[in-house]
Amino acid sequence: SKTLSISPDFSIKQTSETRSILNSHTKEILKSAEDRLLNLLTSEQYVSPNVKSIFPKSIDKSNTLCFLKISIATNVSELDLGIDESYELIIPDSKNDDYQLTAYLKAQTVFGVLHGFNTFSQLLYYNRSKLLLPFAPHDIKDFPRFSHRGLLLDTSRNYFPIKDILTTLNIMSWNKFNVFHWHITDSPSWPVVSEVYPELSNKGSYDPKYMIYTKDDIKKVIEYAKSRGIRIIPEFDMPGHTHSIAESMPEIMTCINKQPNWSTFANEPPSGQLNPALPETYTFLHKLLPELTSYFVDKYYHSGGDEVNLNCWNSTPSINEYLSQNPGFSIETLLAKFINETHGIVRKSKKIPIVWQEMVVEHKLPLNNDTIIQVWTTKEKTKEVVSKGYRVITGSSDFWYLDCGHGAWLGNDVNGSSWCDPYKTWQKIYSYNPIDGLTDEETKLVLGGEVHLWTEQTDPTNLENLLWPRASAAAEVLWSGPYDTSKKIRTPDKGALARLTDWRFRMVDRGVNAIPLQPLWCARTGMCDVLNPQ
Repeated sequence: SKTLSISPDFSIKQTSETRSILNSHTKEILKSAEDRLLNLLTSEQYVSPNVKSIFPKSIDKSNTLCFLKISIATNVSELDLGIDESYELIIPDSKNDDYQLTAYLKAQTVFGVLHGFNTFSQLLYYNRSKLLLPFAPHDIKDFPRFSHRGLLLDTSRNYFPIKDILTTLNIMSWNKFNVFHWHITDSPSWPVVSEVYPELSNKGSYDPKYMIYTKDDIKKVIEYAKSRGIRIIPEFDMPGHTHSIAESMPEIMTCINKQPNWSTFANEPPSGQLNPALPETYTFLHKLLPELTSYFVDKYYHSGGDEVNLNCWNSTPSINEYLSQNPGFSIETLLAKFINETHGIVRKSKKIPIVWQEMVVEHKLPLNNDTIIQVWTTKEKTKEVVSKGYRVITGSSDFWYLDCGHGAWLGNDVNGSSWCDPYKTWQKIYSYNPIDGLTDEETKLVLGGEVHLWTEQTDPTNLENLLWPRASAAAEVLWSGPYDTSKKIRTPDKGALARLTDWRFRMVDRGVNAIPLQPLWCARTGMCDVLNPQ
């Protein structure tokens, strides 16, 4: 019930035990996070539309918060799946004895502290030229329900400069996302510069000088993300979605940009798949993939595998010739050969593969049990995959595809719609349950999920509009889980709307082009609900 003011001289301290156990790398992560929080305190002037009438006209000097004291139990400086991200934030409403009023942030790892800093910053409001912290005292014990909380961004269909990716990572950290799934190449363009095959980006990118990602660019993204508690998982989708390779190496490709009947050979133009029957294809993979995996530090590597068009391969003479000369082979066994070869290279590079669901759901490939399967369709497919014993990343296109509902992007289609209509509102996104219909044992195999932004109709001009605050709804589901502490399913109710509205306005105050959820009158009054919701 008490409102605290933040001292103009507010500072962050570490316990002596914390200082003694942290190595230089961990100290560097902590120092950069401390600097970001202190900079935010000097710039934050957030006035909420729906947190009001709570601030006293004056605040006693004894209610001035002067310090935040940090305690970290273990020295962990490397991000990994399942790392401890928990924290406890204690903000008293009165000081002890003669000491100045101090808040305490305790965590097992520095990455828990990062989340605690973000929570602390989101408790602050600006009023009458002062930064205030209402509703004291606080005792927050917090930890994520899911260890994989991701956002996928496709940077092939439209190019995104590094500065936009870094900005996205920064906003992701405020939302407690911890994985950036970088869908870095696809059929339209190959923006990654390879030193082994420089012609890939020279001919396959939209612009070999300005629309590329170099090895140094990727390193910058990884380091920036890590300092914010975010892992970078790259995806180089193969064998489908690879037309961009055909620009420089057509000899190992099939069904290259078939027009006008592209839909016979691909889900969207331009068509083109790697040829699994040619020895030259595997020579290419054995040279390229070790280089690509070396660019990234995370131990997981997404090898794609979605939407492989078998008709494309069935209509390729060299593949038919191979099959006639190898009676034991079929199109499906050729696909298995390609995937096994690819995963063998990935594993030799000390990485664990992630693939899209088609590999085990449609093609029934017997992949190694530690392979992670990403399910992008229904809860029934999630159930099918976990029943086979695989770990799963979820993110149904019916709920968590942010590109849906903006009409057709293909030409000559006046009345066309996007394939995944309708538009996914924050309420639809919030209502997704990643573990719906699973047993307790099956639930243990669900690592988490990802919200997806495919970029047929997205570039830097509307990136933030499409992501925020809708992705924040998914972030809350992934952090807090689909069930509350009484084991009731969470719903996009009045409380969730109030939280998300407040958070949206705070992000706007921080410079994010987050879209409004309702008219301002509704945000202020909370009086815009459906009378009889369905």
